[in-house]
Amino acid sequence: MREKLQSKKGLISIIIVVIGIGIIGLLGFFRMQAVTKIGYVGSESQDSWFGSYTTLDGIILKNINSEKEMLRISVETELGAISVEIKDKENRSIFKKENMKTGFFDVKVSGELMVQIKAKKHKGSFDISYQDIGQASVGQIFLYGEEHAVGRILEREFELWSSYYQEGIRDLFVELPYYTAEYMNIWMQADNDEILDALYQDWAGTAIYSEEVLDFYKRIKRECPETVFHGTDVGHQYNTIGERFLKYLKENGQEGSKVYQLSQENIEQGKYYYQHSDQVYRENKMAENFVRELEDLNGKSVMGIYGLAHTRTDAMDYATNTVPCMANQLYQKYGNALHTEDLTLLNFENETYQMDYIKIGEKEYSALYIGKVDLSKILPDYQYREFWVLEDAYDDFKENPVTGNLLPYNNYPMKIELGQIVVIEYKKTDGSIIREYHRSDGNTWQGSLVTEEFLITSE
Repeated sequence: MREKLQSKKGLISIIIVVIGIGIIGLLGFFRMQAVTKIGYVGSESQDSWFGSYTTLDGIILKNINSEKEMLRISVETELGAISVEIKDKENRSIFKKENMKTGFFDVKVSGELMVQIKAKKHKGSFDISYQDIGQASVGQIFLYGEEHAVGRILEREFELWSSYYQEGIRDLFVELPYYTAEYMNIWMQADNDEILDALYQDWAGTAIYSEEVLDFYKRIKRECPETVFHGTDVGHQYNTIGERFLKYLKENGQEGSKVYQLSQENIEQGKYYYQHSDQVYRENKMAENFVRELEDLNGKSVMGIYGLAHTRTDAMDYATNTVPCMANQLYQKYGNALHTEDLTLLNFENETYQMDYIKIGEKEYSALYIGKVDLSKILPDYQYREFWVLEDAYDDFKENPVTGNLLPYNNYPMKIELGQIVVIEYKKTDGSIIREYHRSDGNTWQGSLVTEEFLITSE
């Protein structure tokens, strides 16, 4: 009898534990939903869904509906992966992709759909929107901002390109003249590296004259041999590479070809740019050339690698600050089809930071000094800016009035977390210093997380 009672008690204990785990799981799920930061574009009656977040755990669902016939699913990942499943109104699964990272898929669907997103500690964003089949349009544009010839950044760029290549993307846009990229496409089909080695010698004295850059392109030829380069910059080295390429085309009977014509135009762009030192002209031509090359691809998706100054969707040209930079112009034309990421932050990974002290009012705060970032190539009136993160300071300033001056997270040389206070000092060319205090409240602007400047009421 005692054994039966003990057995029943054991069974009851197991049931209680199972029920408890289930309740905890449900509470955990609903708690996740409460703290997950999701930005929605459109309502239930519209046909797109966008989410950008610091961490996504669990499952989220949304009904979307459209008479169009192509659904494009795009994911950008900093950490982890997500799974996407689409079901029709009869609850039949018509698309499922698990462990999806940076990349995109096109799915032929129409009508009322249920989209399910699953994630476990995923950091990044997703974008789900309809496309019209048969309508002239561009694909997704994945644009990466770099500091030229940095080994760590080149390694990451190859990882990204290899990933897109495996997904079927073949077109790589680069900050090179049109004719240089066309020369490289010929080299990709050659059984030797003579063309690339000659180009490399012509790059002497430029920011890309580096053995690491040379190795980067050779690795692409070895491991991604169907890559097609698209150069969209003005005609640098027009009197060497440009003239040599025109000669090559003549010798191969292509003097009247479109490639010959565009190469000539690109050479003239280079001549004008160097004769007038006109940075506004260059920025506008980079955007114009990019659009021409992109729209010639009839809806294919592409990846692009450019200097950071050309890849921020909220930035003006770095020399005069008078016209939108290349990515800003592309964003105005293509909207959410453009995705950008700052790879220069890789330079700050695994850095050892020093501890300083900053006094605000009557209180002294421990401040983690992050370092300085050169601004001279982006903002001509500035030399650099420096960053400090104050420790245990958020509660002291969380109610301070804000100014509306926003700074996206990707402008920082470190990872920003919710509830941080950052001090930024700008050093101008005239020697003056501007200090700003920023607070991370979890706010977003145009889909990007931002900090906002606040005022010190007494200092």
